[in-house]
Amino acid sequence: RYLFMSAITTSISSEQENAILTVLSVTEVAEYLSVGKNRIYELLNTGTLKGFRMGSTWKISRMALETYIMDSSKL
Repeated sequence: RYLFMSAITTSISSEQENAILTVLSVTEVAEYLSVGKNRIYELLNTGTLKGFRMGSTWKISRMALETYIMDSSKL
């Protein structure tokens, strides 16, 4: 695992690494976007917002959130 992460981190900037490694909860994302948690669950379940499950809990990387914002705003 260390070698794998080492190979990844040498090919990306520290800002990109932080975006990949920073993981947010549904509550945090909902608060950030000023929407309800049900809206975030809807986005996750449709694949519009990329996330992953840790047990029964959804987690969203900061990078996935930034991608969603950019795609949604057409920037």
